[in-house]
Amino acid sequence: MPEIIKCKKCQSTQNVKSGHVRGHQRYKCRDCGCQFTQTKQRGVHPALKSFAIVLYGFCGLSMGKIAHLFQVSRVAVLKWVRSAALSVEDHPKISSSDIVMIDELWHFVNGKKRKFGSGGPLMAYRVNLLDGSWVLVAMVAQGDLSKK
Repeated sequence: MPEIIKCKKCQSTQNVKSGHVRGHQRYKCRDCGCQFTQTKQRGVHPALKSFAIVLYGFCGLSMGKIAHLFQVSRVAVLKWVRSAALSVEDHPKISSSDIVMIDELWHFVNGKKRKFGSGGPLMAYRVNLLDGSWVLVAMVAQGDLSKK
């Protein structure tokens, strides 16, 4: 029994032969006009793409390492990540914590002079912004200001 050839675009069986391309018979769909060949689908399985996104987003694996594991180009992995990012919905932020840990702030601001600690006490002021968010302003403590 001959194999039924279906259009890759509309799944119609109404097609005619339309020449050869790279050694494969080309067909033209009578319904939608799509030209196709009966070759296996190219690319990586969608489940593997999803797994690559999980490895990138949650496990911290680099795009280069993912590309090496899946034997694809780094650009392909970048396109997977970008397309996955477009499908992510924005969720409202429900975090309302007033506690901020600033243990390592000195390392980024002024560079550590000692092997441990933040380099000195800091005073922090919470400043509320007009859009509802807030900013923490940290300054070096000036000691006891009540003495004259």
